[in-house]
Amino acid sequence: MICPGCQTPADSAEAEANAAELRVAKEGGGRFVADPVICMTGTMTEPGVILYGEDHLRRVLRTGRAENLGAVERLPPGTRCVPTVGGVLIHPPRPFE
Repeated sequence: MICPGCQTPADSAEAEANAAELRVAKEGGGRFVADPVICMTGTMTEPGVILYGEDHLRRVLRTGRAENLGAVERLPPGTRCVPTVGGVLIHPPRPFE
């Protein structure tokens, strides 16, 4: 967070680019989840592939603190989780057309 009076033109441009990325992802069927989050296929009892957030899990194991960690479970195979500013964009697989 930067106070409006402290924001440089470069900061403003970066914020606009981030907002545009989120808009495009949403229009394409994606969704944004704020960090810290783990995105995975499968369930906790039947683990699947961790698509994003392995660094969060390592930090939890190292420190013993979960940082209010969120988990997005049971994502279908073919889902993509892409890091972005402040979180992750989740792109579900597209149905065959």
